[in-house]
Amino acid sequence: MRFSTWLWDQLDIPGRTGLLAKLCWDDVNNGCGSGRFSASDWLNHFESKHTEKRDALANMLIPVYLEYLDEVGK
Repeated sequence: MRFSTWLWDQLDIPGRTGLLAKLCWDDVNNGCGSGRFSASDWLNHFESKHTEKRDALANMLIPVYLEYLDEVGK
């Protein structure tokens, strides 16, 4: 399962995971991101397109990605 597909399933989950899912979902819907992004693609996207918030977004992404790996498998 793609990371972004898993992430969309988390949209209604309270907390950090749901918040990141919503932020990424909004980015895709406004044409800034892609629904096919992997976690590393999202990280690169944050660094290139959201430079003012890239550190905060990366700090959200890393534990969410680890949650994804734990749930879906490596």
